[in-house]
Amino acid sequence: MKKKRNTGRKKIDIYQKSFSFTHRYNKEKFAFERLKSLKSNFALKINNRLILSAIVFSSLFLAVTIKMIEINLLYTEKGNYFVENVETKRGNILDRNNTSLTANLLTSHISVNPKAVYDKKKFISKVSAINNRFSATDLDKLVSEKKFFWLDRNVEPLELQKYIDLGETGIEFRDAYKRKYLHSELFSHLVGKVDIDNTGVSGLEKSFDKFLQNEENNDLILSLDTRIQHIVRDEILAAMKLYKATGGSGLIMNVNNGEILAMTSLPDFDPNTKNANDNDKFNKNTLGVYEFGSVMKIFTAAMGIEEKIFQPNTKYEIENHIYIGKHRVEDVHRPCEIKMCSVEEIFVESSNIGTIKMIRDIGKELQQEYLSQLGLLRQVNIGIPEKAIPIVPDPWRTVNTESISYGYGLSVSPLHLAVATSAVVNGGYLIKPSLTKLGDDKRYENQIFSEETSEIMRYLLSQVVAKGTAKEAFNKDADKAYTEDGKFKYLVGGKTGTSHKIDKKSYTREKLTTFISVLPIHKPKYVVLISLDDPKGINREYGEPYNTWNWSDAGWNAARVSRQIIDRVSPILDIKARYIPNENMLINTSL
Repeated sequence: MKKKRNTGRKKIDIYQKSFSFTHRYNKEKFAFERLKSLKSNFALKINNRLILSAIVFSSLFLAVTIKMIEINLLYTEKGNYFVENVETKRGNILDRNNTSLTANLLTSHISVNPKAVYDKKKFISKVSAINNRFSATDLDKLVSEKKFFWLDRNVEPLELQKYIDLGETGIEFRDAYKRKYLHSELFSHLVGKVDIDNTGVSGLEKSFDKFLQNEENNDLILSLDTRIQHIVRDEILAAMKLYKATGGSGLIMNVNNGEILAMTSLPDFDPNTKNANDNDKFNKNTLGVYEFGSVMKIFTAAMGIEEKIFQPNTKYEIENHIYIGKHRVEDVHRPCEIKMCSVEEIFVESSNIGTIKMIRDIGKELQQEYLSQLGLLRQVNIGIPEKAIPIVPDPWRTVNTESISYGYGLSVSPLHLAVATSAVVNGGYLIKPSLTKLGDDKRYENQIFSEETSEIMRYLLSQVVAKGTAKEAFNKDADKAYTEDGKFKYLVGGKTGTSHKIDKKSYTREKLTTFISVLPIHKPKYVVLISLDDPKGINREYGEPYNTWNWSDAGWNAARVSRQIIDRVSPILDIKARYIPNENMLINTSL
C-alpha cells in the first residue's frame, strides 16, 4: 500500500514539474511573440505615419504649385494693378464668303472686394463721382455687406483708365470680351446675340453656344451671303415705305440643298444695343405663322396632278360663287371667258371656286397626307431656337379641307412655305433648310412628287408670271422700266397670295400679300419668298411704273418687290433671270 502511494506521488510530481515547465515555456514564448508583434506593429505605425505625412506634404506642395501656376496664367500685370482673365474669346460667325459678321472687343469687368476697401467714405465719394450706375447710398449698402459685387462690366479703355486713376485697393479688374455685331440690324434675327456673360441667348449664338465658346475658338461659317442679305433688306424697306406697309419679310433659299442665302424680317433691331421691343425681335420667317392665301394653291394643284385626278387641261365648271358651309366664296375675276375653265386657267388666274372643286375631287385624306409629307403640319428644323409650330385645324373637317385648298385655315411660317414649294419644283424632293454652309451637293430626302408632276408645276408657275396674277410685276411695268422694246420675258415662275389677317376670331380688312418665285424656272436653283404686312394701294401720285390704281393685292406689290430683288441678285448668283424669247421656246429648254 505504501509503495503504491509513493509511486502515485512521484507520478504526480513529475507531471506537475512537466506541466510547470511547459507552461513556463509557453508563457515565455507568448511573451516573446507578443513583444515581437508589438515591435512589428510599432514599426508599421511609424511607416504609415511617415507615408501619410509624405502624402500630406506632397498635396500641400502640389496645391501651392498649382496656385502659383494659376496666378501666372490667369493674371497679367498691367502697370501697378492686376487684370484677371476670366473669359475665353468667343468664336466668330462668318458668311459663306468668309465675311465676318461678329467681332470680339477686349474690355474689362470692374468689381469691388469690400474687404479690401481701406476708407469706405473716401471710396464711395470717389467711385460715385465717375459711376452713375450706383448712388452713394447704394454703394454704402453694398460695401457694408462685405460681399463681392460688380461695379461695371464691359468697360472700354477710356472708361477703364478713370477707375485705375482712383487708386483704390478695393477695385479689381478682369479682362473680358464684348461681342460686337459688325452689320448692326442686318442679321439680327439670325445671328442673335449674347448676354453680359458672353453666353448666347438667341439665334445662332444660342444654338451654337458650346461650339462658339470652345477654347479652340471655332468659327461658324453660314450659308448666308452678306451682299444678297443687303439687297433683300434694302428692297423690303423701300417697299414698306412705298406701300405704307407695317412690316415685311423675305428669304432666298437653294431648292436643291436647303442653304439659305438671305433671310430678313422687318422691323428688326440692333443687337449691339441693350433695348429692343418684342415686335422688333420677332422673326417673321421662322417664328410667325400665317394664312398665306392663294400661294397654298400650289400644293392643291400638285397633289391632284400627282394622283392623276386631273391634268392642266381638265375642265371644271366655274359659277359666280360657291359655299363652304355657310361661307360664300367668290372669285376676284373670272379665270376664263367661258363657264368651263381648265385647271391651268384656274391656277394661273387664281380661282378660289375652281380650287375648291379640285380639292373636292382630291379629298381630305389625300390632302392631309401630302401636307404632312411636305412638312406643313410640323415644326421646321432650322439652326435657330426661334421656330414656330403650324396652327392645324382640330378636328379636321370637310370645311377645313376646302378652305385650306385656297389658303385659309392652316397657318404656317414663310420657311415652311419655301421648303414645301422647293419640293414641288426641284423634282419632287423634300429638303432640309440650313443656315450653315453645306456645299453644292444636292441634299434630298424623300421624294414626294414625280419629275413629271414637278415639270408640269414649273410650267404652271411660269404662266402665272407670263400672263397671270403676277404679269403686272414681271411684264407690263417691267417692260417700261427696264427695256426699250419691251420684248424680254423673265425666266421666273411663281404664285401670288393675298389673305386677310385674322384678329382673334374674325378677319379684318388688313392684308398679308405674298409672292413666292422660282428661278430659273426651267431648271430651278433658288426660291424667293416675299411678304408684306398690310400694304396700301397707290393711286397716281407716283406715276408709272409705281401706280397700282389703288390695288393692294400681291401681284401689285409683293411680286414687284420680288422682281426688283431678282434683277439685283441674279448677277451675284450667276444665273439668268431674263431672256429674249423664241416664241416656240419651251420651259425645259436649256439656256
